[in-house]
Amino acid sequence: MIIKILLIIIIAYALGCIPLPSLICSKLPIKNDQAPAAHTYPQVLKRHGWLGIGVVLAGDVIRALVIILVGGLLLKDFPGIGRRTALLFGIVGQSLPVTNAMRARHGLVFPALLLLWTDWRLFLIALVVFLGAYIATKRISVSTLAASVCFIIFSLVLGTWLWGVKLILAVLAAAALVLPYWGNLRRYFSDLKKKKSKDTESI
Repeated sequence: MIIKILLIIIIAYALGCIPLPSLICSKLPIKNDQAPAAHTYPQVLKRHGWLGIGVVLAGDVIRALVIILVGGLLLKDFPGIGRRTALLFGIVGQSLPVTNAMRARHGLVFPALLLLWTDWRLFLIALVVFLGAYIATKRISVSTLAASVCFIIFSLVLGTWLWGVKLILAVLAAAALVLPYWGNLRRYFSDLKKKKSKDTESI
């Protein structure tokens, strides 16, 4: 069983490392050549239009489904654990690949499917929190942190993934999502603290 889990981890991580969205975008027609390189969904929209968004999402969904299939097939005795482990390490591959140049910044499909696979209520709550945080701050990093914390809290409140391996996977998934944004988060909260300090001094 340990060998199978290791195999799932290796395959899922390797598939997650592939910068699939960037590769897809390199083949798409460019609608606005003045827009920056497409590393995020807003950039994809500006550079390639809604066709780009659709193709990138479709590519990521297909990859995620392949990873889920591999996890379930390799760990037939515990397919749920196998699939979630595979998605987790797909997230790790996207967020923390072999080289930073491979890091995907479109990494929303894997965590969304992980949430949806776990509990549709968790998915809806995290989605509302993510969108609310993004509208308030315009920062993907802060929105991801808010949704990840929400993911852990409500998984306990709703009784989903309450014990053992499943809870560990939930915590690791949240950590894998937040870690790549750690530098951005530190800068954001540092700037926020400086702004509050200036506002206090001006009163």
